[in-house]
Amino acid sequence: MAKVTLPFFGSVAAGGELTLVSQRLNFTYTIRTLIASFALGTDRTLQLRYFLSYDDSAPAAGLPTGEDLLSIYGQVPYLVGDDERKEFPHEIPVRRAGTYLKIYANNSDTFDHTLDAQVVIES
Repeated sequence: MAKVTLPFFGSVAAGGELTLVSQRLNFTYTIRTLIASFALGTDRTLQLRYFLSYDDSAPAAGLPTGEDLLSIYGQVPYLVGDDERKEFPHEIPVRRAGTYLKIYANNSDTFDHTLDAQVVIES
């Protein structure tokens, strides 16, 4: 078994949304950890949501297609922060090949913010 970290990086405009999509994962795997880094001054205005999807669509606005990984068990379906790195062990077996992982960001601030997130998977 090999552990792989999938990086997601981008810039989210003030008051904007952004969806980033992984390459097609043509094998079965287990999601092990969801990671999010928030820069100083983000002040919990950047919400990050993690999705498992069977297509590579990335809408310019609104939530992407797929299963919202944090809404399965959590009280809120997103992560927020300020000047911190959050790691969430989140073991989810994916038994179907040909999936995509997506990160959706919603920036409610009046300043642009950087999206810096990872998903650790094990094949």
